[in-house]
Formats: sequence, C-alpha cells, structure tokens
Amino acid sequence: MKSRESQDGPKGGSAFLPGFGVFETLRVEKGRAQFVEEHWRALGEAADALGIVRKIDFRPRASHLPPGETGRWRWVATLEKQWESFVKEKPPERIAYSLELAPQRVGSHNWDARFKTLSYLTRWQARRAVAADEALLCNERGELASGACSNLFWVRGKSIYTPSTEAGCRAGVIRGWILSRAEVVEGRYPLSDLEDADEIFLTNSWIGVMPVNRLLGRALPVGPVALRLRKELAESLGRASGSAENG
Repeated sequence: MKSRESQDGPKGGSAFLPGFGVFETLRVEKGRAQFVEEHWRALGEAADALGIVRKIDFRPRASHLPPGETGRWRWVATLEKQWESFVKEKPPERIAYSLELAPQRVGSHNWDARFKTLSYLTRWQARRAVAADEALLCNERGELASGACSNLFWVRGKSIYTPSTEAGCRAGVIRGWILSRAEVVEGRYPLSDLEDADEIFLTNSWIGVMPVNRLLGRALPVGPVALRLRKELAESLGRASGSAENG
C-alpha cells in the first residue's frame, strides 16, 4: 500500500521530520495492526497537550492495510496537516539489545519527553551518540528516564522497576500493557540503580519486549521475566488476531 495522505499531508510521509506535531507508530503483522485503540488514545493525549485537534480518525483505515504485509503504520498530526503512511518492514530478529548511556538529557516536564512529538532531535542525537542498539537517557536531574526510542524496565530480586512518567518517560502502549500484567514499581531512580539489576529490558510497539544483554560494557543475562512477558505479549496478540478473524 502506498502512503496515503489527508489534509494535504506530504507525499510518502517524507515530511516526518522534527517539528511541531504528534505521531504514533503501530506495528502491523500480516496485515493486522496491533493495539489500535491504545495508540488512538495515546495520540489523543499528546494532541490535547499540544493543542492539536485530531481531524481524522485513523482507526477505520486499519481494514485497508495491505493483506499479509508486515511493517510500520504511522499516524501524524500537526496543526495544519494530518496523514498516515505504511512502510513494509520486518521486525528485528534479535534476542537482545545492547544499551549505552547517551550524553544528552531529556526534560522531565517537557512535552517531547512525555509524548511522541515531532520534536525528537534529542532522541535522534542520542541514538547517533552511542555505539549500541539503543541509547539510555536520563533527565535533567540525572534520574533514569527511558531509552531514546523505548521505555526502560529492570528486575531486582522479585520486583520490577520502571521510571515514572514524572521522570520524563512516555506512557507508551507496551509500557501500559506491562503495567497491566505485572506488579511494577514506578518512581524516580538514579542511574546507579541499574548496577545491581538482575535483568533489564526495553519496550516499544515495534520491538515489543526486548531484553538487554549489555549495559555500559557489562554483560547481562537474558532473564526469565523479560522472556515470560515477551511470550505473554505474543500469545495475547495471537489471541486478539484469532478473535478478529473469527469475529
């Protein structure tokens, strides 16, 4: 499916560059978009914060995605234009990611930290600043915030921890799914809290649940909590797909 535009949106999604606007990126597996309602709510929260009126309901267009195709379906809303695009792409075939601390910081009160906005230069720069699969970001107080393109979780003992949205992370869709499935302690944490973590994992809608096997040059085990949640997410999406096919 070629990129579709609305409200005179840019052809091919070519203007998906830093600016004033909000977006959501949905993973599409075999023609079926995942977590459509959750992404719609997230887009609405971000749009409301920036004073953007959603003029287009993208959800009904899920039925028009290319049958059998896998890729990224992106919704974009700015003050003037709103559009969608679909790009065929295979999800990463990775067991785990490496993670390095980026020198850039995110402002815990900033829109671009809490929402998926087109003002993402800091995250783009952070990814380019590290020689790892993902960049780790702290906020202006040196507290753990998130990955450049993901949310951060770690396990110590029997507890799972994640930065709170007040620390400067995004209330992502997969993050929300994790919080609904497991007991997670949200808060403000220093970087040193990762030093004695038993396992670390990242989440977003594209990679799902991704274990971290190297942090700051230290090897980490791919732990059972991340593997369990990854399996449960796949099973949950599989059941949802089956229900849609039968319904």
